[in-house]
Amino acid sequence: MTTLSIDHVSRWFGNVVAVNDITMTVGPGVTGLLGPNGAGKSTLINMMGGFLAPSTGTVTLDGRPVWRNEQIYQHIGVVPEREAMYDFLTGQEFVLANAELHGLGAKAAQKALATVEMEYAQDRKIQTYSKGMRQRVKMASALVHDPSLLLLDPRQRMQLMDLLRRMGDEGRTVLFSSHILEEVEQLAWHIEVVVAGRHAASGDFRKIRRLMTDRPHRYLVRSSDDRALAAALIADPST
Repeated sequence: MTTLSIDHVSRWFGNVVAVNDITMTVGPGVTGLLGPNGAGKSTLINMMGGFLAPSTGTVTLDGRPVWRNEQIYQHIGVVPEREAMYDFLTGQEFVLANAELHGLGAKAAQKALATVEMEYAQDRKIQTYSKGMRQRVKMASALVHDPSLLLLDPRQRMQLMDLLRRMGDEGRTVLFSSHILEEVEQLAWHIEVVVAGRHAASGDFRKIRRLMTDRPHRYLVRSSDDRALAAALIADPST
């Protein structure tokens, strides 16, 4: 059982604070990292995966620091936000390249491609793939070394939800980011909410939806007859 701990983590770029004093724990199962675009989700995932050092605070996996720890990297798989891939490679070649970085071979690459149901297109160039197929191949690359922690930061809606649920049921620690509450509800057992670089809420989807529903809402109303609209609003106290 793998536990990822984020302890008072901040990250800034010059004068811009991307992540501001976040503390959370991500345990076995599927966790959704929910927040609007620009909330700091990708920066946080980059620190969780060891790609980026916190400006302050610590990120640990089972009590061991993640940053610059090659032994820990062996236990982490990441599906990054960026779309950049080696389009001149086939899907099989792309996954095999990551397998070889972990000291593995073609058998591991083949197993990962089968897991994401991409064997049928493994010999095609990535440049011919749809966005969904690209996401599947990136996931195969992230799974090729059988990590205990999987971090996903997709730009499109999630693929392979059944696979991720099964991984959570098996006791792996899975965290994925999204700005779509309905997507998170379908998949996550637990939700962490990040807004403007801060940790805003934590709980199951019922609690998070209740918190969002209870927040004050602003509505912008336009009318071709402002006087008639004002009179109608005054006449109806319930508005």
